[in-house]
Amino acid sequence: MSSLPESPDDRQPPTAPRGSLRIAATAILVVLTLFAGVVHGYLDGRWTANADLHVVGSKLADLPEQVGDWRLTETTELDPGAADLLRCYGSSVRIYENMKTGAMVNVAVLFGPRGPIAVHTPEICYSSVGTKQVGGRKVERMGLAGKEDALWSVQFATAPSSDPSLNVWYGWSDGGPWEAREQPRFWLTENLYKIQVAGPAGEEGNRPVEDFIDAFLPVTHPLMGST
Repeated sequence: MSSLPESPDDRQPPTAPRGSLRIAATAILVVLTLFAGVVHGYLDGRWTANADLHVVGSKLADLPEQVGDWRLTETTELDPGAADLLRCYGSSVRIYENMKTGAMVNVAVLFGPRGPIAVHTPEICYSSVGTKQVGGRKVERMGLAGKEDALWSVQFATAPSSDPSLNVWYGWSDGGPWEAREQPRFWLTENLYKIQVAGPAGEEGNRPVEDFIDAFLPVTHPLMGST
């Protein structure tokens, strides 16, 4: 007598071979690893460089030698270690002196891939060379309404004193206004400009860094291209 056919409910679904599951899991892991690498490379700027960016960066050499009461006294190059770290397409590192007061400020304007340009802030750099941050950073705004620049300002003291002796202003730009961004690394642009100005802390009504920046920021904009 022939046996009755199995009902659909009695049949066991076919199972995938263990080897196939292992291969699929490995493939997913590889894809996720590659995706993570691409995202990190994009954020770090490694996948976006092109030769024309060095032409754009070279325009920073055209920053003026005098702005307001401030006169250029020295032009220097980035420290080789910093240059390797930041991978700049262009940079201008200068010292300006106020012809009336004798106050001096150090200025760096950089253009490079978003990742390294964004993450190296004064709070990290100055804290590693014997200075200590005093208080938190704050946003300083300059310019006319609708065309306003904004930079972070932060003060440092030199040990063993706890009194502020150094004032540093810094910020970034994609070719538009300077901005005090919380997370510039996640800016939706491939490259960034950065400005950093350091000078004596001064007192209310006598702030050399602020005075210099008021004169200097307007002359930076014509030299910056959209990134």
